[in-house]
Amino acid sequence: MSRTVIAAVVAVVIAALTAIAFFVTSTSFDQRIKANADAQLIRAHQLIGKLSQLGGIDVANKAERLAAIPEFVKSIKTDSESERQSQARIGFQRFLAKTEGTKPDIIALVDATGNVLAMNEVQSVVAKQWKNDKGESIVPAITVVLGKKVIISDFWTQGDKGLMRIGVAPVIDPDAPINPKDVEGVSIIGAIVVAYAQTAKETQRDATSLGTELAYVDGKRVVATSFKRGGGTEEDTARAKQLADLLASGAIGDTNAKQKIKLGDDNYLVASVQMPRSATKDLPKEYPPITAGAVLLSPIIEEGSTSGTVKLFVLLLGGGALALAMLGLYLSHRRLIAQVDQVELGVNEIINGNLDRTFRPVGTELDGLSNALNVMLARLLGRPEPGEEEFDDDGNPVVQGRVEFEEGEDKPAVDPDIAALAQESEPDYYKRVYTEYVAARKASGNPDEVSFENFIAKLKVNEGKLKAQYQCRAVRFRVVTKDGKVTLKPVPIFA
Repeated sequence: MSRTVIAAVVAVVIAALTAIAFFVTSTSFDQRIKANADAQLIRAHQLIGKLSQLGGIDVANKAERLAAIPEFVKSIKTDSESERQSQARIGFQRFLAKTEGTKPDIIALVDATGNVLAMNEVQSVVAKQWKNDKGESIVPAITVVLGKKVIISDFWTQGDKGLMRIGVAPVIDPDAPINPKDVEGVSIIGAIVVAYAQTAKETQRDATSLGTELAYVDGKRVVATSFKRGGGTEEDTARAKQLADLLASGAIGDTNAKQKIKLGDDNYLVASVQMPRSATKDLPKEYPPITAGAVLLSPIIEEGSTSGTVKLFVLLLGGGALALAMLGLYLSHRRLIAQVDQVELGVNEIINGNLDRTFRPVGTELDGLSNALNVMLARLLGRPEPGEEEFDDDGNPVVQGRVEFEEGEDKPAVDPDIAALAQESEPDYYKRVYTEYVAARKASGNPDEVSFENFIAKLKVNEGKLKAQYQCRAVRFRVVTKDGKVTLKPVPIFA
């Protein structure tokens, strides 16, 4: 396997492991985020019912307490307008003096026909403001309460004022004679209306208790939301409009089923809840169905810096591991290749006939190979093994039995005795050449000792090299002495 393929495999493996780690981490965080959003939505779904019930009980109790204040009976029964307003004002003040918490947005007194007689903090009231053109009350709870002794807590939409939580209780005259035909056994002379507007501020307060975003709706119309603009308390009307469009288009169902929507850049898990109404007695069948509801929106928010940091860490870790692996491969490649190149250079020199070549230490990784090659050459050529050599004054190993060869010519001259050389048997040839070479060396005053094995090994290596050079059948050598130097001259044999 090539170094490039190895590097590619390592890179692919590291990249794949990084991708798997990133996917697993992202999936884990995504699942946790969705689980958190789902848990918040379930909790809010449970709390919204209790919160609404408590709100209904509170507004009904306030209406009942108001209806029991005697000044309201006096206000309804008097014929004097100034006295009516005075008694009603006293009744309002008595109630408010004993009431803690948020003050109702509307406290009104109506007579037995549904006309408004007085309102808290309103100097001049319109008597028929809660009646239609036919003279019928537009507040269904008032119509029912004026007909029988019942206290109702409900939701009512008053034109542009939006959705209101109202409590309606009858005002009973204890001194009036009882009509024997009246199954209730009381004389209802009017009613008290207590109302709280479901504003954005109130919705934001409820959302804080629920731990999710909240929107109050009436049918398909969004009345108020807890969405905030920027860091303030002002309602984010743009996001509220997006929610209204989704609600109108049917993208958000009327059931309690959970759905996933997107508002702006944020994802939400949503569920719709119908707001409850309550009454101390059964309401008539013709009473309007409930249209008020709430939409719970649990934001699917990533876990801020933790999620992003972990994902970034995984990517950086994978990238760093890939970079280190590539750098390690590069450095290893450079270090090993430098050593391999030196060993390869020595092998090539030996192939080319330099059998006196020895392998010097090239590095920790391949020193063992260099030493093994030196041992192998020493044993094949009959020279001292590593550690047994003799060194000159400069510290270089003394090489015994050096054999000198003439360089092969491109077009060697024809040897007159080539036929005799070609017919000579190989054993006789090697023995004769060795004997002639040793004798010539002694005659020239260079009686270097060279073993027969070493001599023949060098001869065969050079024969092989020159056969490839000349493209001939064989190569024989002739001993030549010139200027006191003994060499071996190659003679190519083609036939």
